[in-house]
Amino acid sequence: MSAGSLQLRLCGTLTLGLLLTTLPCLAGPVEDAAAAYRRGDYASAMRLYQPLADQGDPRAQARLGRMYLRGQGTERDYKEAMKWLRRAAALGIADAQYFLGEIYLREFGVEQDLGEAARWYTRAAEQGHVAAQFTLAVFYTIGSGVSKNPQKAAYWYERAAVQGNSDAQVELGNIYGAGRGVPRNLVVAYKWLTLGQTYARNAALRSKATSSLRRLSRSMTAVQIEEAQRQAREWKPISARGARP
Repeated sequence: MSAGSLQLRLCGTLTLGLLLTTLPCLAGPVEDAAAAYRRGDYASAMRLYQPLADQGDPRAQARLGRMYLRGQGTERDYKEAMKWLRRAAALGIADAQYFLGEIYLREFGVEQDLGEAARWYTRAAEQGHVAAQFTLAVFYTIGSGVSKNPQKAAYWYERAAVQGNSDAQVELGNIYGAGRGVPRNLVVAYKWLTLGQTYARNAALRSKATSSLRRLSRSMTAVQIEEAQRQAREWKPISARGARP
C-alpha cells in the first residue's frame, strides 16, 4: 500500500479516579454540548464547550479541538485545534490523541510527520481507540512512521477487529489466510472475512471480502468452512480496552 493510498483510506477516556479527583461535576453541561453537536447545532455546542474547556475539562477540550479542526461552529483554525487537542491528549483523552495523529498524517496546519503521527496513534490505540488501532496497523503494514512489522500489524488489526471494525476484519482475514505475522489458519481467516463481509460499511469492502472468501474456500474442506461459519455466527464484539503489543 502506498503512502497515497494510505491517505485515501484513513478518510476518550479518563479513568474514573482522575475525573473524581481533578474535575468539577460537569457531566450535565458536557452532555448538553454533546447533544447540541449531535443535532448539528455546532454554534451552540461551541458556546457550551468553550467555558468548560477554559475550566480544564479535558472532554470539552478534546471536542472543542475537533470542532476547530473541522470548522464546525467556527472558522477552521488548526492552531486552536492543536492547542486544545494537546491539552486533552496530555490528560489521557484517546480521541484527542487520535486527532493529533490525524493532524500530523494529513498535514493540517503542520508539515507531515509520520513518526509523530504514529506516536499519537499508538497512545490512543493503547487505550482501545479502534480507529487509531486500525491506522497504526496500516502503518506497521507499510512501514510509515514506524518500521514495517507484520507481527505488530496483525496485533493491531486484531485489536480493531474484535471491536467490530469491518475494515480490520477483512485485513485480518487476509493476514491469517496468508500467514503474514501470524501462523496461517484458514478457519480463523474465513471467520474474519465472513464477519468483514457481513458488517462491511460499503460495497467495495464487501466485494473485497467476498473475493477473498472465494479464493480461500478453494483450499478448505467443507468441515473447515462449516467450523469457520459457526465461529462467525457466535462471535460478539468486545468493548474497547487498553492494549499493548
